[in-house]
Amino acid sequence: MKLNLNKEVAKLIAKAAGCPVETALSSLSVPNNQFGDISSKISFFLAKDRGQNPAAIAAEILPKIKLSKNFSKVDALGPYINFYFSNEVYTKVIAQILNKKEKFGKGKKKKGKVMIEFPAVNPNKPWHMGHLRNALLGDSVARILEFSGAAIERIDYIDDLGLQVAQSLWGVINLKNTPSGKFDRWLGEQYVDVAKAFGEDQKVQESVRSYLHKIEEGNNEIADRGRALSEDCVKAQYETAFAYGVYHDALVFESDIMRELFETGLKMLKESNAIVKEKDGKNAGCWVVKLSDDFEKEFGKMTDPDKILIRSDGTATYTGKDVIFHMWKFGKLKKKFSYESFILQPNGKTAFKSSKKGKPMSFGSANVVINVIGQEQKYPQRVVAEVLRRLGFGSSADSLIHLAYEHVTLPEGKFSGRAGTWVGYTADDLYKEAQERVMEKIKHDLSAEERAAVARSVGAGAIKFSFLRTNADKKIVFKWDEALNMEGDSGPYVQYAYVRANGILKKSETKPGVAVNYSFNDSEKRLIRQMMLFPEIAEKSAKEFTTHYLPRYALDLASDFTSFYSVNQVLKAETGELVKTRLAIVLATKIVLGNALNLLGIDRLDKM
Repeated sequence: MKLNLNKEVAKLIAKAAGCPVETALSSLSVPNNQFGDISSKISFFLAKDRGQNPAAIAAEILPKIKLSKNFSKVDALGPYINFYFSNEVYTKVIAQILNKKEKFGKGKKKKGKVMIEFPAVNPNKPWHMGHLRNALLGDSVARILEFSGAAIERIDYIDDLGLQVAQSLWGVINLKNTPSGKFDRWLGEQYVDVAKAFGEDQKVQESVRSYLHKIEEGNNEIADRGRALSEDCVKAQYETAFAYGVYHDALVFESDIMRELFETGLKMLKESNAIVKEKDGKNAGCWVVKLSDDFEKEFGKMTDPDKILIRSDGTATYTGKDVIFHMWKFGKLKKKFSYESFILQPNGKTAFKSSKKGKPMSFGSANVVINVIGQEQKYPQRVVAEVLRRLGFGSSADSLIHLAYEHVTLPEGKFSGRAGTWVGYTADDLYKEAQERVMEKIKHDLSAEERAAVARSVGAGAIKFSFLRTNADKKIVFKWDEALNMEGDSGPYVQYAYVRANGILKKSETKPGVAVNYSFNDSEKRLIRQMMLFPEIAEKSAKEFTTHYLPRYALDLASDFTSFYSVNQVLKAETGELVKTRLAIVLATKIVLGNALNLLGIDRLDKM
C-alpha cells in the first residue's frame, strides 16, 4: 500500500509539475509527522532548469494537484509539497494487517533456492561470542529471506579434517582425561593444553601430525575416531544452537567433501582454463589461479597475488577445497552426497549429515549461495567466485554472496580458542548469565515453571537483539551490561510491548474492527504509519542481506505503541465503536510486532 501511495503521489506531482513520473518518484520522502505523510522536493529538481526559487515553484504547483480520496489535504511549506493521508487510508492499513496476519509484509514466492552456510565452527570447542554472532546473523538473514519469499536451505560446514581436530583427538587418546560436563566445553578446555604442548614439544608435534595424516587418509581407526569425536562435539554445540532457536537442514563434513567430490572437482579444474600448473619458481608443480591483473584494483598491489589451489603433492589448499565445495553448492558436479539423520531438533525437523551410508537427498544445487564468514575472508571468497567465473559459471559467481561480519571482541582483545580466552565468555555462559539477570526482575506471581520459561525467552531475546542491531560490518566490543540491558532500548522492551498488546486483547470480548467513518487522532495515525513501514523494512533487509534495520524499527513501533496506549483509553473508551476500533489498532500492532520479532528469532510471549 505504501508503494502504491507513493506511485499515486508521483503521478499527481508529475502531472502538475510537467515532469516525468520517475523524477517525481525520486523526489519523495517520509517527513516528520507534522509535515505530512509523504513529502516531495520536486521544486529543488526543477529550480535549476527554470531559474526560479524552489518555494515559488512549489506554490505554483500546489493549486494544480487534484487529490483522490486517499488524501485529506496537500500543502506547501516553503519548497516542500506535503501530502496527508485520509482516514480511509488508515482504515485500509488496519484491515490489510488484520486480514494478512503473519503474512503481512511477506513477499511473493520466488523461483530457485537460496543456500545459506553458517556458523561452521571447528568441532573441538564450544561456541564463543564471535561464533554466536555468526549463528544469530545467519539465522536471522535466513528468516528474513524466507519471509521475502525465497526457498531457504540452511547448511553447516564441519571441518573434521583440520589440525585442531587432530590435536583434540590426540589429547583424548593420550591424556586419557575423563570427559565431564558439556562435551564441547570439556574438549575445548583440553585443546588449550594440547595446543600449548604442540607448540613446545617436538614429539607431540610429530605424533599429532601422524594423527592428521591418518585422518586425511581416511578408512582407518584414527579417521573413524576423529569423525566420531567431531560429531559428538557438534551435537554438544547444537545444544547451544537450540537454546538460541538456531536450526539447520544439513551438515556437510569436509571428510565427505574429500571422499565424494574431490577427484571429480579436481579433474574438472585441471581440464579447464581456470587454473594453471606452474613449471618453475617457488610454486613449481602447484596448480594456481593467476590473479595479478584482476585483483590489484580491489585489494591493492600484492607481492604474491596468485593463489595456490592444489599443492605440488596433489593435496588441496583450503581455498582449493572450498572451490570444489562451491561447485557442489551450485550443482555443477555430477557427484552427490548421501545423507543420514544427525539430530532431531526442537522445532520438530531433522538435521541430516553427509555420510558414507545414508541415501541421496535434494540438498545443494542452489541458485544463490550466502556464506556467513568473517570479513578477513574477503580475499579467499573473491578467489572462489573468480574461479567459478573462469570455469564458465558467471551467473553462479555473481550469486555467491559473502555476508562478511566483524568480530566480537573483549575490551582487552580477541577471543582465541588456542589461548583459551573464550573461557567465561562462551555462548552458554552468556545464556546462563542472561537467565539469572532476568530471574532477578521477574515478579513472583508467576509459577516456577513460568518464571523459568520467561527467563529463557527474555534472556535469549536480549542477547539476540543486542547482537543483531549492530550492522554486520561493525565490530562489537562485548560488555555484559550492554548486551543484557533489560530496560528501554532493548529486546525485552519490544517483547514487553507485544505482551502488553496481547494482555489488552485478552481482557476484552469485543471483536476488533474499525468503525465506519472513524476519525483517527494523531497518536493513532503515528502508530499506523509506523506499521505501514514494516513491509518496506523487511524487503530492504532482504535485499541487503542485513538484520540491523529491524531492531531499530521494532523499537520505534514499540515506542509509538506505548505512546498510543498512554494517551488513549482502549477497553474503557467512551463508546463501543471506539473500543472496537482501538482494539483493532492494538491487534494490528501485535501482529506487526510479532512479525518483526520472528524475523529476529526472538520469542513472542503471552506473559512477561
